[in-house]
Amino acid sequence: MLESTWKKEAEKDKLKDAERASQLVSWIFTAIAAWFLLAHWTEDTGFYTSEFDQLDAVLLFGPLLFGVLPPLVRTLRGRKNVARPWDIVGSMLFVLSSAYFLCAFPFDMAFFAVPLPEGMRFLIDWVTEDIAKVVLVIGVIGGIFGIGWTTLTYFKVRVVLEHRAKL
Repeated sequence: MLESTWKKEAEKDKLKDAERASQLVSWIFTAIAAWFLLAHWTEDTGFYTSEFDQLDAVLLFGPLLFGVLPPLVRTLRGRKNVARPWDIVGSMLFVLSSAYFLCAFPFDMAFFAVPLPEGMRFLIDWVTEDIAKVVLVIGVIGGIFGIGWTTLTYFKVRVVLEHRAKL
């Protein structure tokens, strides 16, 4: 039933130059997120509560920084499937991090928008602790499904690509 899905995915495995360049968009969003969260830390905005410690920092920044690896692999190798194991590991780190922060929430959302210029704070100053936790729950659930789908896709596409290479 899904065999045509894997064959189509295998046909799209090789990235065109424009697709390779578009991987930079992931880097840009990661850099913005990292800047934003690091700004809270370096400027001591109050967003991180006194409970936020080194373990929390590793669990927050680690998956974020690891997230640059899959697009880097896709950019350098020019193929999607070789980056899927990196995507899977990154998703696992994201799910574990999100689940951890659902249990230990060392953030004060009243200060979430502080790093933004005054005129832009309205864009995110409405995010409450409850909304942030709902986003984390969605991330955990979506991440778990994503891990399963990406893993299945990786192995199925690999079989198709190996079969084509033998022909």
